[in-house]
Amino acid sequence: MQLRQSAAFCVFFVLILGGNASPAQQASAESAAGPELTVRPGEVVTATVEGAPAAIRVLSGGPDRLLLDPDYVARRGIKPAPFLGRGNLNVAGRREFKGWNRPLDFVIDGVRQKGRAFWFAGAPPIEGDGTIGPWALPQSRVTLVFGGNDARTQRHDFPLFGDISSSSFTGYRGATFGLAVSFDLDATEQYPVASAAAGAAIAKAYGGQLSGPSWDIDILLGVKRPVRLMTLSQPFVFGPLSFDRIAVRVRDRIDSAGRGDPIPDGTEDPSEIVVAATKKGPQPRYGLNIPRAGLSRCSKLTFDKAAKRIELWCNPA
Repeated sequence: MQLRQSAAFCVFFVLILGGNASPAQQASAESAAGPELTVRPGEVVTATVEGAPAAIRVLSGGPDRLLLDPDYVARRGIKPAPFLGRGNLNVAGRREFKGWNRPLDFVIDGVRQKGRAFWFAGAPPIEGDGTIGPWALPQSRVTLVFGGNDARTQRHDFPLFGDISSSSFTGYRGATFGLAVSFDLDATEQYPVASAAAGAAIAKAYGGQLSGPSWDIDILLGVKRPVRLMTLSQPFVFGPLSFDRIAVRVRDRIDSAGRGDPIPDGTEDPSEIVVAATKKGPQPRYGLNIPRAGLSRCSKLTFDKAAKRIELWCNPA
């Protein structure tokens, strides 16, 4: 499987504009080269939206579009665009929120940009006034610092994929499968989180077995999905990172992430008989999200849009 083909249907969320403007047209109209922006995860950057002060946080693994908190939108009197003013948030093919958008001017760390901002009815409040990701920022390089460097720190490069209407991610290509991989420095999970199809592929290649009960994780804006713990007999190695335990999405029929092949379950009763019907559906999504806990030996993450490269700085194991 070619990596670009694999990555194309691995993004967990996508912002859908109401109208006919293509993503390429939107990206070309809204992207601009600028200096480097350096922040820490969760840190508020100096920003204005339509000339008004705004507390904006930079996300490494969330939607890249400028998302505004509905209360901020109401306070500032921001109205949807008369054309293409609707916007939906889809998670793995399932619509989670209806919302609105409009093109506007904003300034991030002194650099001006014009782009579309989105806000969603019914979504939980956003910490601060909004969030933004690397592709939507005016700076050509975006660096998040979350640790200290020393003489042992090494840079590891990955190709940068995604676009302004999805997220910033890289890819993994194994002998039998490919993955879209994101680094989410705001995620609080203890383990990397794989889509069901990705979990099944990893289990087959690395001897994975499920165990224990499921628990819910926050995918995005309060949208929760159940996962279970999978233990691998051989570690899954991705660049400088190595994992022997991964959380895997379960009961994924609620969206188009797909289940893939069954994963051996260490808690199953061998005498249990399960009857299941197969149903042809959308292409399964092969995605892996690595939280900050999975980057404990690392200290810095850079998205270089001009070079289409992600730089991850880590110490050796």
